[in-house]
Amino acid sequence: MSEFIAKDSFAALLGIEIISAENGNAVAEMTIKPEHHNGHGTVHGGVIFSLADIAFAAASNSNATAIGIQTDIRYLNKPEGKTLRAEAQEISASRKLVSHQITVTDDCGNKVAQFSGTAYRF
Repeated sequence: MSEFIAKDSFAALLGIEIISAENGNAVAEMTIKPEHHNGHGTVHGGVIFSLADIAFAAASNSNATAIGIQTDIRYLNKPEGKTLRAEAQEISASRKLVSHQITVTDDCGNKVAQFSGTAYRF
């Protein structure tokens, strides 16, 4: 698992750090930087999605090799503060499919987004 995340150059580019990844769950964090902002001066939705997606990848690959086959995100509030955190929780698993819910929050305690994903295990 750690080798898988270490090879994720996109996560490194965004400054995303995996805090933990085990037993189908994961936590990822990132510091918000000016280059993460959109034209409105708020965090770009693609950055929020990427943080959640990387937490999903870490969680779904913590037990077996898996690849995402479906994702969905709902943006709830604009981020405030200096950091974002994505917490991925496995909600169901079979031999071939695993589903996760990922909650993205900021360091002010605001729920920023709710992401769901399904991965295929092989």
